[in-house]
Amino acid sequence: MRTSTAEISPPQGLRRLRSRSIPEEAAQLLRDAIIAGQLKPGERLVEQKLAASLGIGQPTLREALKELEYQGFVRKKGTYVTQLTKEDFRQILEVRMTLEVLAIEHAARNMSKEEAQELEEIVRGMESSAQKFDLSAFHKGDLAFHRKVWDLAGNPYLQLALERVAFGLFAFVLLHRDPDSNKEFLASGKQHRQILAGLRSGDPGQARKAFVQSTLKFWKEYHQVGLDEESIRA
Repeated sequence: MRTSTAEISPPQGLRRLRSRSIPEEAAQLLRDAIIAGQLKPGERLVEQKLAASLGIGQPTLREALKELEYQGFVRKKGTYVTQLTKEDFRQILEVRMTLEVLAIEHAARNMSKEEAQELEEIVRGMESSAQKFDLSAFHKGDLAFHRKVWDLAGNPYLQLALERVAFGLFAFVLLHRDPDSNKEFLASGKQHRQILAGLRSGDPGQARKAFVQSTLKFWKEYHQVGLDEESIRA
């Protein structure tokens, strides 16, 4: 496990922080550094060095780290970049699937042509990002797709629970990717298109089936973590 933190260069398109009161921007820079592989899973984050690197104070940095901890990118026991095990992943997936199945069923009932078109545009953006191997843009599209579905479910408490649980899975994908291949992300784009097809049907049962089958297949194939379909809420 690493015990030091290298100087972080802002990812392309992002400038060095100019304000000492914007923890959200600091969190974005750190998140992009993790996605880009500048900060590795298991790497210790030294607050003093990170704050100096970003040109901010340590209180502001701590606020940014709180956001990243909530999203699953860091763990606060000593402050390390998250390094999830397969068992961590299986447990998170089990909870996420049970919750998101409910969201998918409600979203299918509430789907309109306009909502379907918005999801279609998001999926196209994800496919384009996967082709370019632009992981930051892909990650943002992935979040946008699921947040749209959760919003369509019409249950803010369900949406809040999924925000907390699902971020850990999205972080897992980014932190355990093959650095030399976009195959996984192309497959993920296809998976989201299958989910969208189920939602377009307007049938909660059909939407549920498309979501469960495509999602479990993806995670088993690309992360070797299986979950019994029968264990998901009937």
